[in-house]
Amino acid sequence: MPPQGDQCIFCQLIDNPDQLRIVGETENFYAWLEYPEPRARGQTNVVPKEHVESIMDLGPEQYQEGMNLVREIMERLEEGLGADGITTAIHVNQTGGQMLDHVYIQVIPRYESDENAGTPVSAIFPKQEVSDDEYDEIQGDMDSVSVDFGVKTVEPHPDSQKFREKETDSRPEESEDKEQDEAEDGEEDFEARSYSWE
Repeated sequence: MPPQGDQCIFCQLIDNPDQLRIVGETENFYAWLEYPEPRARGQTNVVPKEHVESIMDLGPEQYQEGMNLVREIMERLEEGLGADGITTAIHVNQTGGQMLDHVYIQVIPRYESDENAGTPVSAIFPKQEVSDDEYDEIQGDMDSVSVDFGVKTVEPHPDSQKFREKETDSRPEESEDKEQDEAEDGEEDFEARSYSWE
């Protein structure tokens, strides 16, 4: 990726905004049409005005401001251009597909008439066989990371699996048998009910 500052392509564009086709703006972000070869009619880049190399370097307020602008552009694409769907892409580092050393969020409208309509971005990745042990390892590795993004953490809902796991870890062992019995009773009650979505 190119060096930052004066040699950054996006910084050069931002220093001369008259050459941009701006379709949205906030205090710290521009949204401009991809030029000259968009992937779709109305493809838009949401870019911070100051040089920031990675979206991981944005603070919570900047991140929220940028995502609010993304949401605004999505509505403009739907209502203004008649987009039938929208794909957003955030790339982190070269391996993740980041082509420039300056944060950008791609907002790409999708149309039913497109040859690739309905194809999700994840389709570019081949499916992988993952064992339960590997899932446990992946989950454990991710859960082991303490993340402080400077925002209030929303605790899991009392009915969620995460909340039950947290409560189980903090309770004495003698309470686990009672909890298991209650869970089995709940499953029997659930199976005894009749449900219909018709």
